[in-house]
Amino acid sequence: MRHRRGLRIAIASALLFAGAACGSDGEPGASLTPSTIDPADVTSTSTATSTTATEPGAALPPVGAIELESYYGEQLAALGLRLVDRGGLINRTDGGYQASAQGTHLALYVEPIDERTVAEYLDGIRSVTAIFAGDIFDRWPGLVSFDVCQEPTAAEDPRTEPLPVTQIEMTRDEAAAFDYDTVTTMDLVRASVADPPGLALRVSTRIATDPAYEALVAAA
Repeated sequence: MRHRRGLRIAIASALLFAGAACGSDGEPGASLTPSTIDPADVTSTSTATSTTATEPGAALPPVGAIELESYYGEQLAALGLRLVDRGGLINRTDGGYQASAQGTHLALYVEPIDERTVAEYLDGIRSVTAIFAGDIFDRWPGLVSFDVCQEPTAAEDPRTEPLPVTQIEMTRDEAAAFDYDTVTTMDLVRASVADPPGLALRVSTRIATDPAYEALVAAA
């Protein structure tokens, strides 16, 4: 059934954080809820590729993610979020993952200013994506892809690099498929479980097993 397969994908995606841009500072995968999902039934969208070539020397964002505060800080604050001083430009050539001023992937982390509900995290999949995907590729023509993680509160996970609650990853091509004035969380969930996927969406086990998220996946 479509619902069951979509739910398996959603839960399986929670297991992929350890190999993705967002992660924890502990043992890889150590804080993830164990899964009994058959590996043969896991669909991974963790590797994003773009068919859009960028011109050599095209403009890139600042190296450090926190330097984007002047661009996006006010919009994030309106959502009860703020940028974290991690991430930035990443070189992912040949499967690597190295901070680099010449990197064409932008890794971003946002954290709650106060307590945050599951409903707010789910809406953040849409609203946070719209802030960044709706602007960064036009602003910086040299950028090929980006990902943004919503992190838990310090009370939920006090580590300096906590396991994120949600992560969305897009290439320039994938981002161009959406109208960020009207995009919904459902649109993004639907794209993530499409075949082939239109973006990578990963969520924590807490979100993947929440009835509200399960309903989104079922409707997708």
